[in-house]
Amino acid sequence: MLRTIRLLLPVLILLTAFGANFANAQTVSFKNFNSFQDIVPGVDFFASNRQLVAPYEAASTEAVAKLKTLLGDDLPKGAVFICSTLAQKDSLYEPVVIRRGYSWVIIADAPEFRMQEQLERLKAQIGDNIPPEILQRIKDMPRDMAAGMDQQAAGTMAKNIAFAVLQIMMNDENFQFRASRVDDVAKSPLQDWLDIGIGAYASGDREALRYLQENIDMAFPFEDVLFMARPYVAQSNTASNGGGGGGQGGVFIMGGAGGDMGQMPKMNSGGGGQGQRQGGAPKSKPDGGGAPQQRTLSKDEQDRRLFDGQAIVFFDYIMEKFGIEKVRELIAYVNETKDESYFFVTRPDVLGREFSKIEADLNAWLMKQSIPDPKPKQKPKIQQVQ
Repeated sequence: MLRTIRLLLPVLILLTAFGANFANAQTVSFKNFNSFQDIVPGVDFFASNRQLVAPYEAASTEAVAKLKTLLGDDLPKGAVFICSTLAQKDSLYEPVVIRRGYSWVIIADAPEFRMQEQLERLKAQIGDNIPPEILQRIKDMPRDMAAGMDQQAAGTMAKNIAFAVLQIMMNDENFQFRASRVDDVAKSPLQDWLDIGIGAYASGDREALRYLQENIDMAFPFEDVLFMARPYVAQSNTASNGGGGGGQGGVFIMGGAGGDMGQMPKMNSGGGGQGQRQGGAPKSKPDGGGAPQQRTLSKDEQDRRLFDGQAIVFFDYIMEKFGIEKVRELIAYVNETKDESYFFVTRPDVLGREFSKIEADLNAWLMKQSIPDPKPKQKPKIQQVQ
């Protein structure tokens, strides 16, 4: 009998291990969605088809890899839902997703859903009698515009994955994640500038740096940025559609644009930083044509972009000057001691306390940075010779 047990014991161990692995490998499913797991490490996608997931794969994979270099390999697992129909969105309930083993949830709108929303919004304004040419224009959105929206949406997705991971990792076990506030850096115990810097590092977002370069004379003192809360911007339809905020039903709704489309306008109102902001219309195009009309930024939006740019440049500056290990040490210091990051960066082995010199060095470093324009260039028109 004892010999039989000894012979069967290895078999039982193998069967138990196989059963556990089988259970772990089983696909988590949600009504109205297909599951796409193991595409991005630590992130499960749910959508109607794989094609909807594809625009997010590369940016999300890179974001997870970068977060691991800063925070370690054991990142909290999350779920991303890409909704194509109203039925899909209505079927989602965040607490149910969390109970299925996920630590955070992000929801994105597929192009089909955005088109449906646009149609419904237009019907609410003018009724069902939409002119055929307008209806056809909505249905036949240019491919290059859709591709640009996908690229921006992917960047916004990567950034919000970083914010979600930070909220879960940096809070205690009693913290209750709310996807509608995933982009609210106040939900992380890290200083706001550090959250923004990590998010930009993970997503590769450099648009705020471009804005800061164009408005460097209006920047906040860098010493103040270390203590400041990120300037508040009230939610609006533009913000929620752009992925910068806006929640419905307790879940974070990320639109396709991932930010303001088109060229950023120059500042045109006072407040916030040092001196007086520069006004005026956007500059003309190099070919002499006038620039298209742009939405005027409010003072709060201007301040936020300045703050974000300065947070990113400060994070990048420390990363380049001292290396990733020092940045990891900074994050651990702030998270464990709950002290201001100021006490770390002003240590003699970091930057010290000569902030006038530090600020001059930072500004010079910023202006040397070459920031690629994310917007596609228009091909020049070729005139035919008669």
